[in-house]
Amino acid sequence: MDSNTIFAVIGIMLMLGGIATGIRNFPPSAILAYLGMALLHWGKFINLTDNALIFWGIAAAITWGIAILSAKEGARPDIQGNLYLSIGGFAGLLVGMSIDASVMILSAIIGTLLGQLAFSKTPRGKWIKFSFSNFIHYFCAAGLKTIVTISLTGIAVEGFLIR
Repeated sequence: MDSNTIFAVIGIMLMLGGIATGIRNFPPSAILAYLGMALLHWGKFINLTDNALIFWGIAAAITWGIAILSAKEGARPDIQGNLYLSIGGFAGLLVGMSIDASVMILSAIIGTLLGQLAFSKTPRGKWIKFSFSNFIHYFCAAGLKTIVTISLTGIAVEGFLIR
């Protein structure tokens, strides 16, 4: 087995781990997805520019910091809320991938917002719609992490399809 194949296997495992830990509300889920994407790039399975790697690394680090800081404030999202956000984000990502790669991330953002809106209609999530600040706080605590993790996964999948 050559090193590129090992990078691919570990990268795919890290990306899947990032998605799973995002649903389980583990703060560095975007970092795991970023490391997976970087390994896929270094293994020559996806083609990214250095600027894209730097941008997504900074975005993953920022979402990790926001998740840690918001967890200390007590607005820690639960599994049900993260599941709504993830399903909405993946649905948006798939719609964006079917339209064009340039709208993939925007549609993931819209899907995550719709997932959060759907969660706010459930009995466990009705505290979110109590005020606009709760909605924004929850979006920053859980939504941004979900968007970055799902976008990284979408970029990797798109890279496999284009390759």
